[in-house]
Amino acid sequence: MKIHYYMLSYRFEALVASHLEPEAFGLYMAVGTQKNTRGNVLFFEIDPDLHSDYFHLEDIQERCAPHKDGSPKRSKYISVYRVMEHLSLSAFGKLYLTTADGRVINLEASGYDLSNNSSGPNLYQELCPVSPLVLSALSPDVFTKFMTDPCNPVGVPRIFFADLLLDHDESGRLAGYLPYSDPMHIVDCINELKHRRTKQTKTVSRNPHIHGFFRTIRRGFFLGDQSGIKYYPFPEKRHLEVEYAKWWRSASESLVS
Repeated sequence: MKIHYYMLSYRFEALVASHLEPEAFGLYMAVGTQKNTRGNVLFFEIDPDLHSDYFHLEDIQERCAPHKDGSPKRSKYISVYRVMEHLSLSAFGKLYLTTADGRVINLEASGYDLSNNSSGPNLYQELCPVSPLVLSALSPDVFTKFMTDPCNPVGVPRIFFADLLLDHDESGRLAGYLPYSDPMHIVDCINELKHRRTKQTKTVSRNPHIHGFFRTIRRGFFLGDQSGIKYYPFPEKRHLEVEYAKWWRSASESLVS
């Protein structure tokens, strides 16, 4: 059986070998194992020809062998620590988004158009290897460089994060349809960032819990370091409602992050 490599990248990181195709793997991770405390699953498909001096892959055929009855090995964990930084950026393929009830869509990486940068603070949910919710005056590409700068005392070798919605109503408050638990705190953080020009980022929450996480995605997901960035654009709402209707309904109805 063909072995696939997947990197789990939501709340924790892990490199996993599996005989399951991506959609089946997402379903299994979301609802097919008692190890998961019901919630979303995000994972990357990793180059199947992966070679590494860091990960122990020389005996992976033996460790990820089919069961005696011929059924596929659903998951064999290879590493659960410092995984992202030890994979080359080129090894990351499609990004798969799985809802709490196991519905899966995939996003293809594309070049990031700098014209997509918007003025004003951006709300970023860091996903891996750290997970604070932060406001930043920096665009996604510059934020990536900032967070992975070796001279940054709170930086990381590589970062994966989502760009979230910050829509406002006519009164200046966050739009009521955004499912953030403390919207007034976010507004206070925005005002602080605007009035302190020397401050580029502001932590909103060290341990965020966003209900209906997928409903809050704006431009999409970003993965990068000092060498470059991969951008995984999120589908427009009209495409979600037509082409991915079942997935979007599941993502919209779920109150589990």
